Amino acid sequence: MKVNHQRRLIVYTFMLVLVFITACDNTTPTVETVEITTIVKVPQTAKVTPEVEITAIVTATTEPPTPTTFPTVTATPEPPTPTSLPTVLPTTPAPAVKFSTENVSITTEDDKKLAGTLFLSEGDTAVVLTHMAGENDQQNWIPFAKLIASRGFTALTFDFRCYGQSDCGGSGDVLSKDIGAAIGFLREQGFRRIVCMGASMGGRGCVSAAFDEELAGLVIISGTGSGNPDKQNLANFASPDMPKLFIVSENDKTADRTTVMTRLYESAPEPKIFKIFSGSGHGTELFNTKHGEEFRETLLNFLEGIRSPREAST
Repeated sequence: MKVNHQRRLIVYTFMLVLVFITACDNTTPTVETVEITTIVKVPQTAKVTPEVEITAIVTATTEPPTPTTFPTVTATPEPPTPTSLPTVLPTTPAPAVKFSTENVSITTEDDKKLAGTLFLSEGDTAVVLTHMAGENDQQNWIPFAKLIASRGFTALTFDFRCYGQSDCGGSGDVLSKDIGAAIGFLREQGFRRIVCMGASMGGRGCVSAAFDEELAGLVIISGTGSGNPDKQNLANFASPDMPKLFIVSENDKTADRTTVMTRLYESAPEPKIFKIFSGSGHGTELFNTKHGEEFRETLLNFLEGIRSPREAST
């Protein structure tokens, strides 16, 4: 009887443990079967087998696995496309200076009289402005000449021979002769720093003159190289290290001028700048296009960049 009592006690104990564990767990348990073997010692006076092997089935619970937390991944946005700066930065308007205007006559080496206009200002840099062919003359440049004179640059416009009020006739490289006479006229007025700025035919003339004259700067707008076969290598300019500015429209309507100007720029020695405007404006026609203001600013910025140290300090 004692043995039976002990067996029942053990079984009841394990059943109570199982009920207690199940009641305390609110989650769906994962059941594992554990086999427990208990050895009970019985006194030898009992008429039973001395050792009794009792096997109890115990149901144990395990906690459900903790869900794995994945790191939050934030998409990295593409960097914004940088905004392009304008090609020509606006210049702060300089205080206007007084200048005088005078009609002048310029005599060439072959004794031709050229009609010109001198816009005399206070700086020591002068600019010769040379016009296009066709129905053009120095009037194309008058508004710009007044503008740069108000900024301290003396300007000289003139009519090439056979244009406007100038004499006609002559032979050879007449463009170089006419521009050379204009530069000589400015030197007689005391100017040593002279820029040649020419449009189309006038640009070709400035290129040719740059082989003969020491210049402070050169500006070619919709021009070409010299028509003189002895003046093709721009490295042979009288002042090859002078600043140079080349301007053309991307679809210039005149004789494949965009390609010609690109090659002219590429063949020129440093320092040099190349500016291309959209559209088909040719030479001084650019003043009357939607790019007119930027065109003027490009020319002014170039001139401001080559002022003499004395001018820049005043």
